Amino acid sequence: MFHTLILAAGLGTRLRPLTDKIAKPLIPIANNSPLARQAALAKQLGSEKIHANAHHLAHQVQAAASEAGIDRVWVEEELLGTGGPIRRMWSEGERGELLVLNGDCEHNLDVEGFLQKARSSGANCALLAIDNPSVNTLCINENDMLCGIKNKFGNPGKSNATFTGISWYSAKAWEKVKEKDIRDFWQNEIPFVFTTKGNWIDIGSPEGLMAAINSELSTRSSQLESAGSAGSGRKYFRMKACGHSLILQQSHSEDKDFERFVRYGRLFSGLGLPTPEIYAVDESERRVVMQDLGSTRLCDAAQPMLYYPRVLEKLIVWQEASEKVFTADEELAGRIFGESDYIWEQKYYSENYLGEKKVMQDLAKRAAAQPRVLMHRDFQSQNVMVNNSEISFVDFQGARNGSIYYDVASLLWDPYMMLPRETVKQLFALWHSANPLLKNISFETAWEDFLAASQQRIMQAIGAYCFLSKKKGLKDFERYIEPGVQRLEEIYRK
Repeated sequence: MFHTLILAAGLGTRLRPLTDKIAKPLIPIANNSPLARQAALAKQLGSEKIHANAHHLAHQVQAAASEAGIDRVWVEEELLGTGGPIRRMWSEGERGELLVLNGDCEHNLDVEGFLQKARSSGANCALLAIDNPSVNTLCINENDMLCGIKNKFGNPGKSNATFTGISWYSAKAWEKVKEKDIRDFWQNEIPFVFTTKGNWIDIGSPEGLMAAINSELSTRSSQLESAGSAGSGRKYFRMKACGHSLILQQSHSEDKDFERFVRYGRLFSGLGLPTPEIYAVDESERRVVMQDLGSTRLCDAAQPMLYYPRVLEKLIVWQEASEKVFTADEELAGRIFGESDYIWEQKYYSENYLGEKKVMQDLAKRAAAQPRVLMHRDFQSQNVMVNNSEISFVDFQGARNGSIYYDVASLLWDPYMMLPRETVKQLFALWHSANPLLKNISFETAWEDFLAASQQRIMQAIGAYCFLSKKKGLKDFERYIEPGVQRLEEIYRK
């Protein structure tokens, strides 16, 4: 009987925090997982019974096994090493020849050709290898037999190669495996080594994960589900497999904020702030793989008012982290949103909406003098994700060191939502009373400063709607111009 064992028990330590949530063999690579790909390969090769072992997040592997066509998952309460799973299967009654595949790699290797060579080699076991000079540890003699492993045993041999994690054992060899480290068995059994060419990627690191995704995208990009886009030109795609999903962000080549998005994102999530975790980055392709926060934005929620108090709570957490953030990132600390920036916003509004240059110097001075915190700077309902009780912020690459009132003004006067003025005041009062950073500032003073920041923010928003719709051709933004003007008139009423 021809068996296949897919090794799927690794801890995935180099891919944390991603592998804290998803077992490494189940990570979506485009629209499939390494586990499912290896199971499909096993079927293609004629395997009569497909097995997988599991340890870390074993319940996930068990749940995915049936859909992938895996007959049995061998859960290891304690890791059995590289030889232990093979020995366990034999001890519990499995018999025949065994093909072992690696559940944490992506490849297009000729495994069928390897099986043919292995079966006709005269050896009782065989290893599939590739030439990868940076990792070549297998030592091979002139007869294509293993004669050593660097830093483990044997001699240098005639050539060297890299083990792909794919191996074959005859029934006779399978019965003999007793070692926890399969390399100890190889030292005595002396496998045949078949070295081939092809694309082989270890996905066990962020670099490997991104390389595997890039490889798939070269042929499968049109199949990815769109997860949205932004006025900045960024596009988002959802990669799904085995009940798990990740977001792939694709920035355009001239995206000046790409580096900041990555750096700020890693900093914010590392400090426990409500932003998506970043798992892998390709700077040359301007791609980021990150946590999927779902599809529901605050503006899309069925009952958005239920979320506003919790969003404000998260905003307070964000603002309270300012000192830690600025200490950790001097560049961000120095990106002060000051008087010249407010004047720029005013000009942006007046030129794009009014068709003239108009500046309110006193307003700019007042906004610039307000207490400064970590400012998101585009904190509106389209950039707040709601997923049951979870609240998260996205599109934070424009973060600055600026007014404590700017983000709450952006949220509460948001033209996408058009909250009634009385509701705006009630929510502002809730935020003010709960914010320890404002404990020495009266509500009346805070409200007046809030209105000043609100004028600035809504002018900026109107300017953006005009620019994006009229100059960049993104017509969907045009319908928010008049709601934005209405908001500005409400703010002027004081």
